[in-house]
Amino acid sequence: MLLRAAIVMLVMLNLGAAGWWVLQPLATTPASSPSTRTPSLQLVDEQSAATALVPAARTVEPITSAPVATPPVAATAVCLRFGPFASSSARDAARVRLQQAGVDPRPHDSPAREVRGWKVYLPAQASREAALALAEKIKSAGVADLFVMTQGDDINSIALGRFGSESAAQRRQSELRGKGFPAQVAAIGGIPAQTWLDAQLPQSAHRVDLVRIAPAQPLDCSTLH
Repeated sequence: MLLRAAIVMLVMLNLGAAGWWVLQPLATTPASSPSTRTPSLQLVDEQSAATALVPAARTVEPITSAPVATPPVAATAVCLRFGPFASSSARDAARVRLQQAGVDPRPHDSPAREVRGWKVYLPAQASREAALALAEKIKSAGVADLFVMTQGDDINSIALGRFGSESAAQRRQSELRGKGFPAQVAAIGGIPAQTWLDAQLPQSAHRVDLVRIAPAQPLDCSTLH
């Protein structure tokens, strides 16, 4: 009985000790917070070195593009040659009117060119076929000296001879007209003396108004200097 009582007493003591251990509050270690942390000792040299490692703040200024200078574009000069005029008096009258329009023209005279010869011909026909048909008709009338022009300003016209004098050309013309063909006579290379007015137009000039004063054609402005 004593042994049983001793065993029961020992078991009860163990249970009591175990219960006391479980019921005790757990010991916690408070986490250190940055606000309560004790500042560490730092030497003056260490502070300077740390400050030197931190780059200074830089102020970034906006990049602005400089305006591009555009050189002024020079206006292209326009020059005209007015004429030709039938006489110096007609030229002078046109010069006065051009000056009133703000243009200052200068006279320009071209000398006469000698006549190199005379030609007899029939004017250009409507087509190549029409010119060939007329040429065959002239040949049938007994005139073999002819040529149908195939190019240039005289294309499809019929050349009927070239002569050194105007009288010889006129005799040939009379022969052909006697056969029923309206031949014509024209000088070759001969240009009579002519007079003109040359001018560089101001920017305010109106070309349409100027050509109403006198017919005009483009002129190289370098010839005026």
